[in-house]
Amino acid sequence: MNRLAAAGLAALLIAPVALAAGPDNTTPPKEAAVVVESVVARVNNAIITNVDYERAEKQLEADLQSQTPPPTPEQAAAAKKDLLRDLINQQLLLQRASDLGYSAETETIHRLDEIRRSMNLPTMEDLQKAVEAQGEDYEDFKQQIKNGILQQMVIEQDVAPRITLAPEDVKKYYEEHKAEFVGQPGVDLSEILISTKNQPAAALARLKDLADQVRARAVKGEDFGKLASRYSQGSTAAGGGEIGFFKQGSLSPQLEAVIAKLPVGGITPVIQTANGYLILRVNAIQHAGQESFDDARNKIQQILYEKKLQPELQLYLANLRSQAYIKVASGYVDTGASASTVPNLERFERVLPQDLPKPVEKPHSSGGISGGGPGF
Repeated sequence: MNRLAAAGLAALLIAPVALAAGPDNTTPPKEAAVVVESVVARVNNAIITNVDYERAEKQLEADLQSQTPPPTPEQAAAAKKDLLRDLINQQLLLQRASDLGYSAETETIHRLDEIRRSMNLPTMEDLQKAVEAQGEDYEDFKQQIKNGILQQMVIEQDVAPRITLAPEDVKKYYEEHKAEFVGQPGVDLSEILISTKNQPAAALARLKDLADQVRARAVKGEDFGKLASRYSQGSTAAGGGEIGFFKQGSLSPQLEAVIAKLPVGGITPVIQTANGYLILRVNAIQHAGQESFDDARNKIQQILYEKKLQPELQLYLANLRSQAYIKVASGYVDTGASASTVPNLERFERVLPQDLPKPVEKPHSSGGISGGGPGF
């Protein structure tokens, strides 16, 4: 969210100018007031404006249209109804991140560079131009990315540790859902792409030589992920080149034939493609048949974790809401306000270090001025 101003700021309006009567004693028509920015909701010392709301509304509509399969009309309506609730929750998470002293400067730079690579742009300046060409403010774009990282930090470090998975629950899920863990033959791959896009013909030999050198280093045992992060120009470079699992038959016959000859950890020769010189590593090979419990354990833990995360996060947000000042403008609805106005704090009995009260230095004298909070 952007343009979150201090609590003392109110709606910014351009007032109509009063014009004097003309010489013919007629009064010129009055100009209509134009609302530039108005407050939709106040969350502690921050505000959500109509500009923030409208931007989020457009983004939500774009996200709904891109979903496969598309949401039902009822699902789309529910998502739009909860939009202000979600904006308020995001602001509460950002304020919690600030309270905990979290910083996302380095992570934001890495994420921007990942986006740059995925768009095959040479420099960050080119990324800025591409963002601005879409009609977005680049600073707003960066802030949105930073906000998302900070919110995720709070969830990962302040909420996720409250989730526990009992070994017997993991085993029980496997026994009750064995049909979901029937392996399909395929391979998990990572890539390094030395791009030749927009490169002159004179540069191709140099780039092929670079690809050969990188492959030779990988074959000798250097960490493939680190090589990918440093040399690959594919969209997966920031993630160490990991491109995921491919079912048997989903790759081109030429690639399948090359990969079929490799063991786990095997590395393909340099492959020339339309986008550049490609090097693949086989991370894992999956055969057909029932997966063992040990093979399925990590998948099950992720499934159970995600099932528990949402209820835990809602309780966490309810707790933040119970301690926050939230005021919503007339005409808008915060669907989270009625969810749990008095959360069960016993649910948070697993105390984390950041939950402990901070020491307060006692005043040296008993007299003084009693402080009062700002009036709203």
